[in-house]
Amino acid sequence: MKHLILGTAGHIDHGKTTLIQKLTGANTDRLNEEQERGISIDLGFASLELSNGVELGIIDVPGHEKFVKNMLAGAGGVDLALLVIAADEGVMPQTKEHLNILELLGVKEGIVAITKVDLVEEEWLELVKEDIRENLEDTFLAEAPLISVSGVTGDGINKLITSLENMTEGIATKEQNDNLYLPIDRSFSVAGFGTVITGTLMAGKLVTEAEAVIYPQEKEVEVKNIQVHNQSAPEAVAGQRTGVNLNGVTVDEINRGDILATPDSLAPTTLVDVKLDLLATAPLSLEYNDRLRIHIGAKEVFGRISILDKEFIEPGESAYVQLRLEEPIVAYHNQPFVIRHYSPMITIGGGRVLAANPKRHKRFDKTVLEKLSIEENGSTLQRIELALKESWQSVKPVDLLPGSGLIKEVIESKCEELVTNEQAIKFNKAQNVAYLHKDVYSTLRKQVTDLLRDYHKQYHLRWGCSKEEIRSQLKVELDKQEYDQFLTDLVNENLIEIEGAEIRLEEHQIKLSSVEVEVKEDIIDKFKAEPFTPPTLKSLKDDLAKEDRLIEEIFNLLVREGILKRVDSEIYFYYETLDEAERRLRGLFEEIDEVTIGDYRNCLNSSRKYTLPLLNYFDQQGITKRVEDKRILID
Repeated sequence: MKHLILGTAGHIDHGKTTLIQKLTGANTDRLNEEQERGISIDLGFASLELSNGVELGIIDVPGHEKFVKNMLAGAGGVDLALLVIAADEGVMPQTKEHLNILELLGVKEGIVAITKVDLVEEEWLELVKEDIRENLEDTFLAEAPLISVSGVTGDGINKLITSLENMTEGIATKEQNDNLYLPIDRSFSVAGFGTVITGTLMAGKLVTEAEAVIYPQEKEVEVKNIQVHNQSAPEAVAGQRTGVNLNGVTVDEINRGDILATPDSLAPTTLVDVKLDLLATAPLSLEYNDRLRIHIGAKEVFGRISILDKEFIEPGESAYVQLRLEEPIVAYHNQPFVIRHYSPMITIGGGRVLAANPKRHKRFDKTVLEKLSIEENGSTLQRIELALKESWQSVKPVDLLPGSGLIKEVIESKCEELVTNEQAIKFNKAQNVAYLHKDVYSTLRKQVTDLLRDYHKQYHLRWGCSKEEIRSQLKVELDKQEYDQFLTDLVNENLIEIEGAEIRLEEHQIKLSSVEVEVKEDIIDKFKAEPFTPPTLKSLKDDLAKEDRLIEEIFNLLVREGILKRVDSEIYFYYETLDEAERRLRGLFEEIDEVTIGDYRNCLNSSRKYTLPLLNYFDQQGITKRVEDKRILID
């Protein structure tokens, strides 16, 4: 069965609720006050199953000007509109305002029902029809059927149903694979069940035991039970009026206008980038920092506007605008919204969301305007590429989900397409595959080579720099696994070399000045002069008349080159001396089976300070083995 949402619209007391009752048998005035006063104050709901297999979820909106915000709460997400105009009054102020709202919300299909035809003469009815056609010129209802009906006698009801059947044939159902999006219009507690919410499922699919999130609170909940049009059901799909029994939340934690949605699909924000259209009928232009009422989803919030591409917005004009809201909301790309004057409360414009979680922008920034143009006119692939390009870190598909209006699988597919097109780099991790835009990669590549070049210039006697030291200075955030893959790519490009925990430019060569050569030779001479009681770095700094830093750099160079060999934390030997020490140790074992520290000390004419570290070193090398206080030869 195909599920679509029909929304009524029209002036107060033009017979919307009566007409819906005639169509469905349901009275959508659910409040006592509504039934007593004969007007709709809040949203009403009903369903109508057509003979063509289409089930219409009907949202009956209030027509009184004081309750337009309630009308807006129900109008978002409708597939077709039923504009109701009373034959005895014709087009009225709320008729026009509701029509404007439907257009701003992007409704494309609809039917006009002329009600109360039993109260007027045929000649008057023809005049009303002519006036209606004039008012509908240049709107989405310009070619809509005009159906004359009476909620009292039932005249024209069958014709209206036939017209609905014909129109719904050409309207595509909402994609059930979309992210779940259910604006909450009521919440209450039922004894024995707990918290229940109601709303019209605007997108996606809801099943029992599913995990979901209530936004903007980001409250995680579990779906216990589902009712569709007041009947228990295992699932609900887009276009259906739905009641949901939830675990994990109390009624006090839920507000009207909150959204039940797929986890991670939305994110709370007080900034939203939009394309705003000011109605030609708006009484005033808009200027920077004007305070407005903003209706988005089922929520009404106050906020101010920052006009990004012009000084003012005149009636009939459009502009890129950043909405700066007074309380958090959630939004998604291409979501329609409506703005109304703070006072008087009249609808003056609306538009579409371009970016749901932006940074605060400066006005007249060329880069920002170019970005917003892509958000408005670009393909999904271009939008994903833009998101990667703007991110100074590796991006996982789930990172792009909030507010994108896309499901994770689409984002993953587009990221892979960018990799295929060589517009992005993929980090192949066991979990949480991530991507980096090629321009960000190039920036990162240049930064690493620049940092290494500066390092080599400052420390030209060192082989290279710690990988983590370079990583800590990068503008782009990468985790260790991503960073290692990135460095491997640079090795494959013959840009860098890696040795253990250090990296260097492949072009880097250690070249010593004459002074440095002299210091190097002086250090070697010191080690040769006292082979088995070698100097320490500290003693070299005391004995050599050179800068401490230079001595330390040359000393470390000798260690890296293998000329000096470390045997203990502060004890190093000249490499030939170490070979000689091993030769003498083996000579001792030709004379005795077990060697003590004293035996070896006398053999080297050294001291315990040096012989014990040497014996420990040979133990580590697998040449000897300690047995109590002696060594035996094992190699």
